[in-house]
Amino acid sequence: MELKYKNVASVYDLVYESRIEDVEFYLQEALRAQPKRVVELGCGTGRVTLPLAKLLPNSQVFGIDMDADEIAVLAGSIQNQGLANVDVKCENITSFAEKDIDLVIAPFRVFQHVLNLEEFRACLRTVASCLKPGASFHFDLFNPSIPLLAKKGLVNSQVFEDSEGYKIERTVNVHDQDYFAQTQLIEEDYVITAPDGSTHDLHWHYRTRYYFLGEVVPIIEASGFRIDRVNSDFTGTAYGQGAYPGDLVFKVIREG
Repeated sequence: MELKYKNVASVYDLVYESRIEDVEFYLQEALRAQPKRVVELGCGTGRVTLPLAKLLPNSQVFGIDMDADEIAVLAGSIQNQGLANVDVKCENITSFAEKDIDLVIAPFRVFQHVLNLEEFRACLRTVASCLKPGASFHFDLFNPSIPLLAKKGLVNSQVFEDSEGYKIERTVNVHDQDYFAQTQLIEEDYVITAPDGSTHDLHWHYRTRYYFLGEVVPIIEASGFRIDRVNSDFTGTAYGQGAYPGDLVFKVIREG
């Protein structure tokens, strides 16, 4: 029997189905911009891509992600839902070569996977090169929590169950912090229990980098952008006025 959940990408939509506040935010920004051509960086399995394509049926939506398994899940969803206005590619952000883009979005802390400032600069230069002058770029990052960074490890466990009776136990272990490089190792481990009681494991281990506002701002401004606003959540709360630590939610404008 073929496994229903054969890789982490196949579990993703179930794990994050309740996370909707950022999806609504990016959809509202797209409605305001009314782009003819829009790019989503780090599109994953289509948590934002799919509703975006439905919201803007006359727009061309480009999705980019480096995870081939997630792109495969998204491609299947696009076909199943009959969406003709979506083009997805498995590639690095800096490889994206489309021009005359009206809007770029990078939801769900995509740049946390960019592990050094030089790569971050390269990503922003690529975005600037594809955007039309005056067009906007929206993205979000963690706002680093100093108390959490001071801890040597952080473990979080959750249990999910789908409509067919599969149970997914997910454990996330954050450790091996490098305080000079501002990186940490994240180990996501899953135990999948089928309705018949059989089990199998999935694992996804990767490093992420955390960014402070003070180091991000000058890079943004040196990459051809003007910062329009920085919020601490997806409801418009200004940075520094919401609950700590919150997020860093950016809207920046391509100059020129």
